Order: sequence, then structure tokens, then C-alpha cells
Amino acid sequence: MHFNLHLPKVRLSTGERWYLGCAWVLILAKCEFVHWAVAHWSVPIDAWWIVGPTLVFAAVATALWLAHKE
Repeated sequence: MHFNLHLPKVRLSTGERWYLGCAWVLILAKCEFVHWAVAHWSVPIDAWWIVGPTLVFAAVATALWLAHKE
């Protein structure tokens, strides 16, 4: 059997790529800051309880934004 799967390529303008890139840089910087702050101030939680959902929601929001462009 042969399946033809065609996924449309999302075309982003330069401004949209910069916006998305800057948003992800800020998200990753926030995650790094949370890891540092939890260790620095000895907060009795695992930093992944904050970082994990942040990355998941950011990935979902990015996927929805890219899918909306079609």
C-alpha cells in the first residue's frame, strides 16, 4: 500500500519569524531563570513543575498559531 501524505508548508514572513523566535527566546530565558531561582533560594519544589507546563503550553500555542496561518 502507498499512502500519499501531503503536509502543507507554513510560510512565515520575516517579521513573523522574528516574533516567534523572540517569543521562544523569552520563554527559554524564563525557564532558565526559574531553574536558577529555585536552586538559589532553595525553594522546596522541583523547577520542572513550573518549566514543564510552560514549555508544553508554549508548544501548543505555537502549533495553534502556525496551524491558524493556513
